[in-house]
Amino acid sequence: MARSRTIQMRTLAKSRLALMLRQVAGISIAWACIGALDAYFIHASSNNDYLQRTAAYDFSRFFWGNSVAGFVGGLLAGSLLVFYMRERFRSYPFGLALLLNSIIISAFSFVFSALAFDVFLSRYLHRSLNDPVVLEKTASLMQGPYYLKTVVLWSIVTFLTVVSLQVHEKYGPGILRKMLLGRYHQPREEERIFMFVDIRSSTTIAERLGHVRFFNLLNDFFRDITNPILYTSGEVYQYVGDEVVLSWPMEKGLQKANCIRCFFSMQEAINRKAHRYRERYGVVPEFKAGLHCGPVTTGEIGVIKKDIVFSGDVMNTTSRIQSMCNEYGVKILFSKYLMDKLSLPPNGYHPRRMGIIELRGKRQKVELYTLSHSSISATPPPTINSIS
Repeated sequence: MARSRTIQMRTLAKSRLALMLRQVAGISIAWACIGALDAYFIHASSNNDYLQRTAAYDFSRFFWGNSVAGFVGGLLAGSLLVFYMRERFRSYPFGLALLLNSIIISAFSFVFSALAFDVFLSRYLHRSLNDPVVLEKTASLMQGPYYLKTVVLWSIVTFLTVVSLQVHEKYGPGILRKMLLGRYHQPREEERIFMFVDIRSSTTIAERLGHVRFFNLLNDFFRDITNPILYTSGEVYQYVGDEVVLSWPMEKGLQKANCIRCFFSMQEAINRKAHRYRERYGVVPEFKAGLHCGPVTTGEIGVIKKDIVFSGDVMNTTSRIQSMCNEYGVKILFSKYLMDKLSLPPNGYHPRRMGIIELRGKRQKVELYTLSHSSISATPPPTINSIS
């Protein structure tokens, strides 16, 4: 049990690290490209007297120096944002988190720009970094219009970087990019995996806590399961009251059984915060989930508030599967159709056939399975042969 739990936690940690590194790499490359464009426009500017266009001026060296400075700045600022500040300010209001992140990273950019000037002039003049001549020219440069332009440029870049990360978290991984590229401007059919997650006994909990405290509990719950969703490549499709609908493109959901690992990682995340829930609300939220996969029609819908919408029988089927968790007395159910596509990790996962359900208004029958994990529960649920 302990070994299985350790393997699961290591797998999640690797996925988490891989996602963070991809985000930092994206920021670094974007900043390097901006640095390169900045160098080109400076070179092309007719009134540029930064290097006084002497015989020693080398555009190639200036171009690559600016590009490398942008890359290193993006690497450091991106690491600070992704590995520390995003988690630090996640519980803050959107506007306040955006403001604080922008101010801190802008201050970092201000200092880094000054250091970059010092390094560049040191190499340009062939003197040490703390040489009085280098320091004097750096200070003089920082008082001129070029430095003001640099501060303004990178403050804007910083703000856009923070906004992109905030939007990434607000609307889910990849959603903004897909909308910008117009991928779903025209409806298209694709294969996806869906998970409907619902809090158990939510009505009873809401009556006991009151609407405001219950809303706070929901907010804490959705916040605590965010990282497991992100680190298993999941996308939040929508929140509906005490329910959240998750989705994966088929390939990403099947990779390393992401859709299944997501459920158990969410359970681990809530279990780790159990003491906090008991202190704040006197109850630890339990949840159930139904999973299914199949073809859906995907496209943008709406005028004032555009959104990406999924349509198809797979949605109704997944919702129906999730609703059967109480009947079977289990926390997770998924279809045999998904089961046949999954390649479960060899350690700790124990699938169990539960029965067959008939979907209302359809002749189609769906065979259901549940799954236990030794790090969560060692006791398999009882079997129910069938239910109509």
